[in-house]
Amino acid sequence: MWSRVRSGLGKVRSGLRNLLHKQQIESDLDAEIRSYVDAVTDEKIASGLPHDEARRLALAESGGVEQVKQEVRNSRAGILMESLGQDLRYGLRQLQRNPAFTWTAVITLGLAIGATTAIFSAVYALLLRPLPYPGANRLMHLSRTWPKTSADRIPMISADFVAAQSSLKSFQSVAGIVDMGDRNLTGAGDPVRVKVMRMTANFLPMLGVVPQTGRNFLNSEDRPGGPAVILLSHRLWRSKFQGDPSVAGRAVTLDGRIKTVVGVLPAHFLFPDPAIEPDVYVPAGCDPDTTLSRDKSIWMVGTTARLSDGVTAQQAQAELQAFAEARAKGYTASFSSFGDGRRMVMEPLQRYLTGDDHRNLLILLACVGAVLLIACANVANLQLARAMTRRHETAVRGALGAARSRLVRQFLVESLTLATLATTLGLGIALAATWLIQQGGMPGEFGGSSQIAQLIRTPFGKLSAAVQVDGGVLLFAAGLTLLTTFLFGLAPAINGSQADLRTALQGAALRISSGREQRLLRHGLLIAEIGLGVVLLAGAGLLIRSFANVLHNDSGFDASQSLTGVVQLQWDTPSAKIKDFVDQLLPRLRAIPGVRTAAVASALPLDKMLCPNTALVLGEGPLPPLGERQGGCAISITPDYFHAAGTPVLKGRQFNDRDNAASVPVAIVNQVFARLYFKGDAVGQRLRTNILAKDHARDFTYRTVVGIVQDVRYNSLEDNVQPAIYLPTDQVPLPRINLLLRSDVEPASLANAMRKAVTATDAEQALFEVETMDERVADTVAPRRLMMLLTACFALLAVVLSGVGVYGVFAYSVSQRRQEMGIRMALGASRARVLRLVSLQASRLILAGSALGLGAALLVSKLLSSMLVGVTRHDPISFSAAWFLMTAIALLASMIPAAQAARTDLISVLHSE
Repeated sequence: MWSRVRSGLGKVRSGLRNLLHKQQIESDLDAEIRSYVDAVTDEKIASGLPHDEARRLALAESGGVEQVKQEVRNSRAGILMESLGQDLRYGLRQLQRNPAFTWTAVITLGLAIGATTAIFSAVYALLLRPLPYPGANRLMHLSRTWPKTSADRIPMISADFVAAQSSLKSFQSVAGIVDMGDRNLTGAGDPVRVKVMRMTANFLPMLGVVPQTGRNFLNSEDRPGGPAVILLSHRLWRSKFQGDPSVAGRAVTLDGRIKTVVGVLPAHFLFPDPAIEPDVYVPAGCDPDTTLSRDKSIWMVGTTARLSDGVTAQQAQAELQAFAEARAKGYTASFSSFGDGRRMVMEPLQRYLTGDDHRNLLILLACVGAVLLIACANVANLQLARAMTRRHETAVRGALGAARSRLVRQFLVESLTLATLATTLGLGIALAATWLIQQGGMPGEFGGSSQIAQLIRTPFGKLSAAVQVDGGVLLFAAGLTLLTTFLFGLAPAINGSQADLRTALQGAALRISSGREQRLLRHGLLIAEIGLGVVLLAGAGLLIRSFANVLHNDSGFDASQSLTGVVQLQWDTPSAKIKDFVDQLLPRLRAIPGVRTAAVASALPLDKMLCPNTALVLGEGPLPPLGERQGGCAISITPDYFHAAGTPVLKGRQFNDRDNAASVPVAIVNQVFARLYFKGDAVGQRLRTNILAKDHARDFTYRTVVGIVQDVRYNSLEDNVQPAIYLPTDQVPLPRINLLLRSDVEPASLANAMRKAVTATDAEQALFEVETMDERVADTVAPRRLMMLLTACFALLAVVLSGVGVYGVFAYSVSQRRQEMGIRMALGASRARVLRLVSLQASRLILAGSALGLGAALLVSKLLSSMLVGVTRHDPISFSAAWFLMTAIALLASMIPAAQAARTDLISVLHSE
């Protein structure tokens, strides 16, 4: 073994000496060979031969000075590196001599490699790279489903969560969070809205997270009525507390209650939720009593657990389901239907965080992969054309002794050089793209809020900050370099190395066009380019039509000339105080110059709201069990709300000032509610709801329906409309106050006046989420818009590259057939006939590629099914438009060289011969 090591080290030293002292070694070799030839010459002269004859015979016997030198060089250590260096230098000279070809190939490949690397960096960060927690592969998200609804990933209820913490043995730790929404924070400068999250004391230790400053919550603090302590996020600490290292122990006011800061979370901490990034954390304080009762509050607890060592996911899932079934059997009669048919779901935390975004990312990766293939096909065609123009050079080198493997290697080295230059450009593009993705930042007030951030945030979500070009991405880029070298360089290398001297010289003299095999290869690449272009165009067409359908869905409101904002009072604010705040605020809003109508509601169109948020009981009689009650979306509004929102009242009346706390309780319902519960005839009907202000009793209140309004979409323009019931603010004042202004001027110009009106009403209240309704619509469709734009951009790039490829193939074909065209015209063919000859050949190839692309598009359109709205995956309009656009552009590109062929000058052809 040691002898092999010494031998290897000797070869390395010898190779380095040969490379570093090449000039001296060559001089010694030349002297040695010449000395040998001189000695043989002297011997032959001594035998009586003349000097010249003796010299000639000596050279012949030695095999030739240069041939012997080459044999010696080939036996040296390090000869491979030396010859590769020669190939590289020669290849660079060739590329310098053809700058048009070089720049075309580098830019074409660079764009494709850059796009592919950028999308892969997102795929790697979101789907492949482990989450930044120790043992992240053992972290699981626990949720439940309920067959009675279409909802999935429903959080566990608090009583079940507490029982799971002590009952589940398959998990090392079970931790939970409860979203408390937005709260007012004071005591750190101006009042600010912050996202608040309850979390159990074992939550951060389970994730392996240690506060940067201060400490974590203690178990003694995580109980009902425990100490009023909070943890701060790193970005809130930096922005509102100026990074004060002594912030631990400082008192602040959160929603009117004094809290003590006990710690600050580290900057790298990523909260395990796909959309939320809290600013403030408080102890969960779950009730240890695991029984269900109508007198107890029920929370929805987002649950994360760490698998115990040695426990498989299948074992944990089985125990989890058995636990759920056992808990359901113990529910009281009032909650019996609450657990019927429910199933517990366990999934890796990383999959939960990426949600459905992984499909979008894989679709984008497939799109840029298709663009990369088109780019490689383009460059391969260019390389094939160059190989034909260099066949004389290649044949001469072969005749002088160059082996075919050496010629293939020369072509591959040139291709690798091109690919390396293109990858360098592509990495620059990928770095810029990942920087844009990172601008999406974290959601919330302290995250990115620029237009770039709003556009890029989806489909990459809050994990956009983790998208970067790191070692894994660089390895991928290096792999792309080798892959593209193989894809576009191998065929030209093999083809170009097959030339022989006689054929090459004959072709140079007679302008013989390329052989049948090369034509088939070029035409095959061209057909593949066009087919891939049709596939991308068809996919982009489906997404564009779906986007248009989403925008034209009947939303039930008028988004134009509207400004919105939110004021959040404390959740335990008395109803009378809420009503006084609204009564003082509305006159100030109406007095703003340019305001046509002002209104207040507990939720506005496209708000992210939990629906249903109220239980309903229709008719008279006793209350049904909890799980058998109907549900609806309850929204508290002021009388002018429907006018401000542009929502028409279809039957009955709107609310008015007489609908107050002293009058008969009333309600207005939407069309879906009326059809679902009253067969369309809802006016005059009575129902009971339990969405009451916090200081009211929890009993159900009888209400009379006085009107039916058009359906309005909440949460999303794509979601189905839910049954909605509108209640007068004077009867049901709720602490979340959404402001809605309809104006005669530019809505955004009223933002400062709206803020002043809120401050004049209550200086302690913060106005946040100020935006026009048009901006709300744009934010809602942002994920679909970004997917559509990216796919459309990739499709457009594919079409341009395919068009360039068509032009290049037929321009080269016409240049090779110039003599043929001249002979045809000399024999009587008209220019129109020559034009038709080239056009027909191009049309056959283009139509074949388009037909192939349509077939492929029909197969792969299934991948987009979940993203389509109002259009089938085999939409004839999208497919026809894709076929027509690709065919038209390809035909147009082919007509340019066809016209050049028709303008062939017979005299110039004869002169050139």
